[in-house]
Amino acid sequence: MSIQETAAQASVPGYHDAALSRNKLLREQQGEGVYKLIGTYKVKGFSYLFAPKLNADIFSVKESASNIRITYDTYNQEIEFYSSANPTTPLVKNPGEIDSFILKQNSEAGIMKNILFIYGPLIGATEKAYFQVIAAGSRFSVYKRYKAELGYVSDNYVQSELRQFDMISDYFYYDTVTQKMKKLKLNLNNVIKEFKSIKDISSVATNDDFSADPEASIQKIIAVLNEVSAK
Repeated sequence: MSIQETAAQASVPGYHDAALSRNKLLREQQGEGVYKLIGTYKVKGFSYLFAPKLNADIFSVKESASNIRITYDTYNQEIEFYSSANPTTPLVKNPGEIDSFILKQNSEAGIMKNILFIYGPLIGATEKAYFQVIAAGSRFSVYKRYKAELGYVSDNYVQSELRQFDMISDYFYYDTVTQKMKKLKLNLNNVIKEFKSIKDISSVATNDDFSADPEASIQKIIAVLNEVSAK
């Protein structure tokens, strides 16, 4: 499947996660016999988000850098970055060594706007992973976490050691009142149930809205919930 075909698929009604679609495309384009060794497994596919060497800004207490090239590995949550001093050999940052980073807009890779990621423990999560900011507010904020897992290769019946990277995404919300991060399924019925003690949000978005763009829908709802909570 070409990039053009992927773009055409994205225009079909219904929501497509750009990062997951990109990851699947790259895996399908990968040549036979190409894999990465992880322990005793030979792993096909890719665990990095969108593509390697993306333009980004990184931030931490000790250092920050703008307009550098990074690779975000969602399997081990490491960030590799390149600079003029190390254009070919990346410097590797373990989870937490970078507080946050911004992936810059890159339509070719499927990044249609700048994306901010924050290290989980800094925003109330216990998981040592990076979380994309979907919606932020005075009380409620919503985040998205990408993670690559080792899955079985469906058409492999011979090599027991063969695996593939399966990338998944999950949504979470943080409540400053309870000071807890909680997983959130982005469908209308679940969101209504989750926040019914704050406000009935059934009129804010519809099932069709969630089917077309769940992230835009939850952004609208979170804005309403934060407005109500501020009164």
